[in-house]
Amino acid sequence: MSKKILAIISVILAFAMLFGFAGCQSEGEEETTYAVKTPLPIENRTEIDEAGVAHTLPTYSPEEAKNNTVTIFDYLTKDTEAGVAPINELKTAKAAVKIGLSKGITKAKNEKDEDIPYSDNDTLNASIKTLSNYMLITGPTEEVKNPTCYVGMDKTGQIVVFDGETEFNEVPLEKVLPIDAIAALTIEDVESVICIDEGPLRTVTVTLKDNFAPEMVEKLYNQGLKQDDIKKAVLAELKEAEGFMKVADEGNIGVEYDNCQLIITINREDDTITAVEYIKRANITTAVTGAGTLEGLKETPIEFCYESFLKYELDRVDPATVE
Repeated sequence: MSKKILAIISVILAFAMLFGFAGCQSEGEEETTYAVKTPLPIENRTEIDEAGVAHTLPTYSPEEAKNNTVTIFDYLTKDTEAGVAPINELKTAKAAVKIGLSKGITKAKNEKDEDIPYSDNDTLNASIKTLSNYMLITGPTEEVKNPTCYVGMDKTGQIVVFDGETEFNEVPLEKVLPIDAIAALTIEDVESVICIDEGPLRTVTVTLKDNFAPEMVEKLYNQGLKQDDIKKAVLAELKEAEGFMKVADEGNIGVEYDNCQLIITINREDDTITAVEYIKRANITTAVTGAGTLEGLKETPIEFCYESFLKYELDRVDPATVE
């Protein structure tokens, strides 16, 4: 047998061994599966933008998405023969609760979802970009000044709010979360509801209609926590930036809610909620005058989006049951 033929046979055998080894690897690797109590239509397409942020792409037609909104909303809020709805289960549940609050300022959007300049003054715009650095570092409650706090029950049975880690301490969730406000929502209040399943968890995002009654938005986002109304909150933030600008007329602040959302994380195996996040967005319009480094700037209209993120994380695992 010639050397050339032997070389060809050697190459063929090498490829055969390679593919055979790959096949053995594939057979040895088992795909992890997760139990799902309630199958739902899910969004499963994402893309990464230039900033590295992932965006969910529509998987369904507009008509299918509309039907999915009703299906997923009913799953969240309506009991069935199969069990209690996730939202209603919270009314009798207990858990250790961690609360986090963060805030920020971004550009407002127009009807085409395009950024609106903060103002028509480039120098002022450059300064407003740094406004988030001046955001008040305050806690989610009056009792706690840090951005994160914990809710527990003391020895007398009173619910208390405190800083830092502590021993596991379950509290009735209906006394901490705005469950009644969530349960009061109707499908007419909702713009869309989408569901994404990943691993053992399910994330349901509820986007409220922009014309949803402002007083209901405040009730939904503030029930259970003592927070100022949004105008007072915005004024407090702007006062932190008085080194370069001041509000010309504190009584002239426009507030228009936009793209407010609930993001609910659920255990897919038993449909119990593990976290609830409230995202409150409002487009703010007012006018400012220059101060400090912007001294001499005449009264100038500004517009921006004020965001507040309030998250409840629920720990339902009692350490006494963990080895």
